[in-house]
Amino acid sequence: MEEKILGVVPNFKKSKSWGRWDTYSLVVTDQSFIFALMTSQMVKDAAAEAQKNAKEAGKGFFARWGDQIKSGFTLYQKYYNMPVESILEESKENFQLQLDNISKVIVKKKTGDENLADTTEIKIETASGKQEYFIDGTSKEMVGLFEAVLGDKLDIKKGIFGLG
Repeated sequence: MEEKILGVVPNFKKSKSWGRWDTYSLVVTDQSFIFALMTSQMVKDAAAEAQKNAKEAGKGFFARWGDQIKSGFTLYQKYYNMPVESILEESKENFQLQLDNISKVIVKKKTGDENLADTTEIKIETASGKQEYFIDGTSKEMVGLFEAVLGDKLDIKKGIFGLG
């Protein structure tokens, strides 16, 4: 049976060293989580395409510039129309976790202070270990997707979105 894409969570981040992180688009299907790495080349290509399209449409400098900026924020939308195999083949860093292999997903809101913004921490537990990710702010859409595919494997910590 072909996997059905249910939604995409943009800017799904995994911490690296020295305050850096990898940014993924998390493609949620009815069978798996697919992690599609957003590379700097992808962002550059999207900006160049947006610039070209805006110029062809006869837009002025500021409108072209605005289109370039927006292109990085909407890059994840392409995954709604891609087959799962193409998403996985897009980059050697892309990978998939089957929902059957996920034992638990913990979602916890981390409240920032005057120097740090709020984030949402996502811990994914599998037989092979734990993976930790975060998104800036909060996402009710993400929680809704997780509820739909994970059921009782989802643990929402008290206080997030008024749930828990």
